[in-house]
Amino acid sequence: MRLMPETRNSRFLAIVLLLIVAILVYLIFFHWWFVAPQLDIAAQMDDLRDRQQHFSEIAQEKPLIDARVGEVRKFEQDNQAFLTDADPNAAFSDLTQRLKQVISARAKDESRCAMVSNSNFKGGEEELYRRVTIQVRMRCSLEPFAGILYDLENSNPYLFVDQLMIYRQQAGYVPPGGKAPPSSLDIRFNLSGYLRNKSGKAGE
Repeated sequence: MRLMPETRNSRFLAIVLLLIVAILVYLIFFHWWFVAPQLDIAAQMDDLRDRQQHFSEIAQEKPLIDARVGEVRKFEQDNQAFLTDADPNAAFSDLTQRLKQVISARAKDESRCAMVSNSNFKGGEEELYRRVTIQVRMRCSLEPFAGILYDLENSNPYLFVDQLMIYRQQAGYVPPGGKAPPSSLDIRFNLSGYLRNKSGKAGE
């Protein structure tokens, strides 16, 4: 009767050792060689299935995206905010012609308001849409120039006036009893508009 506890302990120890040996055999000969690769393959397959589902959802949305892109392109083509010419040189000529038309409409008397010179300005910061700018110099009285400025900045296509500088002209000699010429200002500014097509750098 005294040997029974020792026998039970021996059996329990043998079972524990057998379990340890079985676990070691499983880890050494089965898990790392068979089970682990299968688990890794299963994880990769799950990841591929998730990617396939994601791409499938994107593919299903492609017609909607294409339709939206078409709407944006049509809106851009119909948008009157841009200059009508796509070529910068042609746009420069068009911008100059528009300025002359506004001056002619607002100032009937060239002695009171006229464009002295204009030149193509190249440079400035890169923008999403290409800007065409002319540098303008005018001699003009204040009243007609205010109307000219209003017409330029409230037109279609959109035109922008910046770098505006105004200098007062010194009146010449007026003989006694003579009539002084209308006062005029030396006015210099940049007039800009945007081409419809995007610039290469910003569009990349």
